[in-house]
Amino acid sequence: MSEATPSGDDAAQQGCDADERQADTPSQRPIQAPVAKSPPDSSRQNEKERPTAVVRYGLMRQIGEFRYNIDKPLPRGTKVVVRTERGVELGEIAARVGERTQLGDITHSRLDEFIEANGPDFPFRRNGKILRIANHQDLIDFRHLQDSAREEASYCGEQIRELKLPMNIISVEHLLGGERIVFCFSAKTRVDFRELVRRLAAQYRTRIEMHQVGARDEARLVADYERCGRRCCCQQFLKDLKPVSMRMAKTQKATLDPMKISGRCGRLMCCLRYEDEGYEELKKKLPKRKTWVRTSDYTGKVEDTQILTQLVRLLLPSGSIVTVANEDIVEYDAPSPGPSEAPQGELKVSEKATARTESAQIGAAKVSNSRQFGEKVMQKILTFVEKNIPGRLIDAQIMTERF
Repeated sequence: MSEATPSGDDAAQQGCDADERQADTPSQRPIQAPVAKSPPDSSRQNEKERPTAVVRYGLMRQIGEFRYNIDKPLPRGTKVVVRTERGVELGEIAARVGERTQLGDITHSRLDEFIEANGPDFPFRRNGKILRIANHQDLIDFRHLQDSAREEASYCGEQIRELKLPMNIISVEHLLGGERIVFCFSAKTRVDFRELVRRLAAQYRTRIEMHQVGARDEARLVADYERCGRRCCCQQFLKDLKPVSMRMAKTQKATLDPMKISGRCGRLMCCLRYEDEGYEELKKKLPKRKTWVRTSDYTGKVEDTQILTQLVRLLLPSGSIVTVANEDIVEYDAPSPGPSEAPQGELKVSEKATARTESAQIGAAKVSNSRQFGEKVMQKILTFVEKNIPGRLIDAQIMTERF
C-alpha cells in the first residue's frame, strides 16, 4: 500500500516541531512569522473561480452547472459531451457562468439568486463535468441512438404484451456513452417488471432503468404545442412541476370549463400558477364582500370587486349602485349608515373607474386576438404533423379533438 502524502499544513507543522526539538533554549528557537489564516469562504471562492457553464441534457431537459477544462470558448447553444450521475450524455450550453462578457452569460450571484428563488425542490445539479465539445462523430452516434431507441421501444412493447403487464411505454432514452437505457412508462398502479428487465438486459447487454412517470411528465416527454401557439411550458423551461388548483382559476376569474383550462396532460394548465401570486397580492388590497366601506362621496356595501383593475362596486343604502376605485376608499369596515335620499336604482360610475374599465376591455380584446392567432398557428402545425409525421398521427388527432 502506498503511504499518504501529508498536506502542506501538516508538513509545515512537522517542520516547526523539528525546529523546536533542535532548539535547547528559548533564545535558540527561530522566530516564526505569523501564519495568515484564509477566510472561511475561500473554498467557495476557489470553486467559483473554476470555469463552469449551465448545461441542459437528457430527454427531460434537466439542467445543471458543470465545470469544464476547455480552452475554446463555449457560446450558448454549443453541443457538448457531459458526464452526469447517469453516465456520459450529450448536452447543450444554456449559459456560461462568470463575468458577463457576452450575451447569455450569467454571474455566480445571479445564478444563486435564481436557484434560491425557485425553492429547495428545484432540480438543479452541480455534480457533473463537461468532457469536451461534441464533434461530428458524437452527433452521428447520437442520431443513431435515437433511431435505435424507437426499435427498443417497439421491442419493449412486444414484451409487455407477452407478459400482460398493465403499463404503457412512453419513451426510451439511450445515453450517448451506452451505460444504460432508460424506459419511461406510465401505469395506474405499481407493476412488477422484474421479468421484463431481465429480458431487456439479455437483449441489449447493458443496464436497464425503468422510470414510471405521471400524466404531467408524460406531456413533458411527448407533447409539442399548446393552444397559445407556443411549446408546452413543462417541456420548454419548467423543471419543478408544482401543483395547480382550481382556486387559482377562480381567483383569476378564468372559465371553469375543464376543456379550456386543461393542458395537454389533462390537468390544469401550469400557466395558471404564473400570475397567482400577483393576483393574491392584489386581492389582499381589496375589501371583503358584504362589508361596508366609505369614500369621500359615498358609504356603501361591497357587492363585487375586480382584482386587476382594483375597482369596487358598492350598493348604497338607497339601492343605487356605484363603482369606485379602491384607492378612493378612506375607511374599511365602516358602520352601516341610514337610508339615503338618492334616487332608487341609479347607476353611478366615477371617471377613474370608467377609464380603468375601458382599459381592461381593450386588454381583453388583445388577449382574445392573440388566442385566435395561436389557434390558427396550431391548426397549421397539426396539418403539417398529419401529412409529414405519421408516427405522431394519434397525438395530432388528440390535439385536433381538443382544439
